[in-house]
Amino acid sequence: MDNNFKEIKEKNNKIEFWEDELKKLGYKTTKPRKAILSVLSNNSKLKQVDEIYFMVKKHYPNIGFSTIYRTLELLNRLKLICKINLGIERSYYMLSENCIKDTSVFMICDDCGRIIINNDCLNSAIKIRLINNAEKHIFKNCMLKIKKFQIFFSGTCDKCVVDKLEKV
Repeated sequence: MDNNFKEIKEKNNKIEFWEDELKKLGYKTTKPRKAILSVLSNNSKLKQVDEIYFMVKKHYPNIGFSTIYRTLELLNRLKLICKINLGIERSYYMLSENCIKDTSVFMICDDCGRIIINNDCLNSAIKIRLINNAEKHIFKNCMLKIKKFQIFFSGTCDKCVVDKLEKV
């Protein structure tokens, strides 16, 4: 089977899966929702609202920015997409099964842009060294109870490290 055809089929199956999830939750699959799911299913890179808006606008020229924003907020609330906050007013979105989890650890590769989500090794290191300890101290010192968290790392992913070593 042709690789290009295989990629298109996988993408369509992914979109259909998320459309079915939306329907299971009692929501219609509108054109904006379908378009946003399609844009986010293209790859696993984080996208900002304006980037999503311009990609969707190519196919639906009459769509407004507020429709995109409201749709993203709905899909995030339904945990069908991830909203990742990187500082004040810098939100990124991605389609991921990992949105179901209450805690997320992300690693963004500075070299290739790959996003590693909830890697078992990284999660174990974070949980053991930071979260368990921090949760106890935060509760003890501040009387605050942590329910969920997002942690971001940036650096070089395992594939890029190997590529660099092979070039040496």
